[in-house]
Parts: sequence; C-alpha cells; structure tokens
Amino acid sequence: MHTLFPSGLYGITPEWTDFPRLLKAIEQVCLAGIPTLQWRRKGIPFEQACEQAAQVLTLCQNSGTLLVINDDWKLALHIGAPAVHIGKDDGNILHIKKTLTQTQKSLLIGVSCYNQLSLAQQAIQQGADYVAFGAVFPSSVKPNAVKAPLDLFSQIKTVVSNPPPVIGIGGITLQNAHQVIQAGADSIAVISGLFEQDDIRQTCQDFIQLFKQNNHD
Repeated sequence: MHTLFPSGLYGITPEWTDFPRLLKAIEQVCLAGIPTLQWRRKGIPFEQACEQAAQVLTLCQNSGTLLVINDDWKLALHIGAPAVHIGKDDGNILHIKKTLTQTQKSLLIGVSCYNQLSLAQQAIQQGADYVAFGAVFPSSVKPNAVKAPLDLFSQIKTVVSNPPPVIGIGGITLQNAHQVIQAGADSIAVISGLFEQDDIRQTCQDFIQLFKQNNHD
C-alpha cells in the first residue's frame, strides 16, 4: 500500500542562493543514488521556482530519485513532480486530494507532524503517504524547532495499524543517524549533515550504507 515512498536517506536542499552551486550538489547526491530529495526553496518568485525545480526534477528522474516539493503543491503539479511535503500552514490534505481528483492528477503527500502523535494519526486518516517527526536532535537550520522524542517512531506503530513510512528530521548527522534508524524511522531527512559537507557525494553514500547496516527491517 505504501510502497511508493522509498525508505532510506531523504535529502533536503539547503537555502543557498547560488543556484548553479546547488544544482551541482544535487547532481552529486543523485549520482550517489539518493532515494528521495526534497526541493526546499522559500521566497523566490513562482516563475523562477518553476524554472529551477524543473531542472532539479530532470536530474532526479534521470537517477531514479523521488523529488518532493516543499510546501507548494501547486508548484509540484505545475512541473509534474511526483510528491509534495506540507507543514501546518501549507494546506490541507483533503483539499489537495480533492483538487487532484478533479484534475485527474496524482501526488504523494508527506506531512510534518512535529512532536505530536495526534497530528500524525490525523494525517494518516486523511491519506498521507508519509509522516515526519522532528526535530529529533537540535537543528542548525531550525534552532527553535520543537524537540521530538525518538520513541514517537515506535509509538505511531502501536496506535496505527500498517502506518505509512515515518520520517525523522532535525540535526541528523552520520554520527547520530543510527539512533533514529534504530528507533524505527523508515527514512531520515538530512540538510546540513549532507549538503554542508566537504564531499557531498561520499557523505551521501556513507548515509546510504549506514542505513543498510542499521535498518530495522
């Protein structure tokens, strides 16, 4: 039922303004075989977002990487991206699904659930394709993010039968990722721990290998 969303490493693009540099970094993680990449670029005009995200989508399609668009499901539909990730202010799953039905289009939908089991249960009831808990560790990208305890990953599997994939996000590095995987996360979302490293491609490969070693399945 939930086989469309891959487990393993889930890279999230950093807020770099230098697009050619960012595209090169994305190319490196795609070459390394990253399963999932989220395009997260806030505050740029829609036309520019379409142009840039379309280039990223091409890279992802060529390497078999699932591209997730952060926040903007209209952008995802416009460029033909396969997935969108929404937070509490980015729209309602039921509304998005209704639009998808009306337009005969499809989109995987992931939802930020912060540190709240009830939000995850609600999102799953509404048909979320994955749910994300975080920040599991202090995050340099979102220093004021709520703290999500690692036992949420096992709790969600006791309150929901056959839940969709559960993602851990926030402050995850090569040094602490094993804790999140062993806690039951199906995927780990990484920004700085991946893109702010000297060798992005090698770091990506190391994360993928780490997941294979620690995977709970």
